[in-house]
Amino acid sequence: MTNTLKTSTRSDIASFRALDIMRQVHDLEDQGVDIRKMGAGQPHVGAPQKALDYAASMITKDPRQGYTEAIGMITLRQRIAQYYTDYYGTMAKAENICVTAGSSSAFILTFLAAFDAGDRVAICAPTYPAYRNILKSLNIEVVEIETRSADHYQPTAELLEHCGQNFDGLIINSPSNPSGTMIDDAELEKICNWCKDKGVRLISDEAYHGITYERKAATALQYSDQVIILNTFSKYFAMTGWRLGWTVLPDDLKDPVKKLSENLFVSPPTISQHLAYKIFDHVSDLDVYVQGYAENRAIVLEELPKIGIENFTAAHGAFYIYADIHALSNDSEAFCKHALDEAKVSITPGTDFDLNRGSGTIRICYADSQENIIEACQRLKNWSSSVR
Repeated sequence: MTNTLKTSTRSDIASFRALDIMRQVHDLEDQGVDIRKMGAGQPHVGAPQKALDYAASMITKDPRQGYTEAIGMITLRQRIAQYYTDYYGTMAKAENICVTAGSSSAFILTFLAAFDAGDRVAICAPTYPAYRNILKSLNIEVVEIETRSADHYQPTAELLEHCGQNFDGLIINSPSNPSGTMIDDAELEKICNWCKDKGVRLISDEAYHGITYERKAATALQYSDQVIILNTFSKYFAMTGWRLGWTVLPDDLKDPVKKLSENLFVSPPTISQHLAYKIFDHVSDLDVYVQGYAENRAIVLEELPKIGIENFTAAHGAFYIYADIHALSNDSEAFCKHALDEAKVSITPGTDFDLNRGSGTIRICYADSQENIIEACQRLKNWSSSVR
């Protein structure tokens, strides 16, 4: 008789549907099927070639590429700190910056450092699903606050005050995944002040800073020295597969995060840090990428009504549009499956981002090439007209 071995309940979390769909797309492409991608949120471009050349030269210089400090190379942390001065006009100390193996590991490190099992952390639906799933796997209770379309699916200080929930932490994301919307500067300051007054630990995920269209996003660091800032080299910096991110920490979390990083991850990838160090010399190239996203955004906003989708976010940042599809379907997962199977276009269902209301919404990513975005929209128009 075989004994049944114990399995932890920490993995009793939902699958990340966007990545499931990406896997399905890869499987179809391996079979020779031509798919247009509006699902997974990653740039179709990579790091600028001169930055890649520098990284390659560092391998030649030191083929061993050994461990760095657990919190990242001091030269990179200083470069990130300088970026806060140059881009935001605000100060971040290199000693308060921890470089991480993607922002995903920054979530784990900061959640572990800031919260104990049983603490309550609020997320603002619709939202990035990994927040919910990582918190749950760490035995931290998730409090879901439903935002309103009238507020562009972003929290307000008033909503937080009257939501009827108590919590120890709050995660905000501006520009947002999945909505692409932003918290305006005055409201961001109110949220920072509300968290300070209530003793709530604020975590600001600023992964899509740099990818904005009408105005630059403000960092919560401008309004609070107690906030945890999370960012990544995957989006604006187009280093997705290099798996590198960072967090700017308040003074009381510097040492806890350092100790956790040493023991959980040892150090972030060395070669990725060399590339990240040099990529700050090429922000003009990255801004050209953003102009391409802006052109794609204009195309999708114009084409959506022709597909039969009339209600969607204005999307002032990131490379997403969050759309209401009730006119076409009340089952976003089935809708996205049929779009993939029949139109050969990948889209992400809203159930990834909003447990209660996501069956009537989808997230559209427009980070692919303009040619592919135009073709995807044409395929969706032809398909939707045949099924309506």
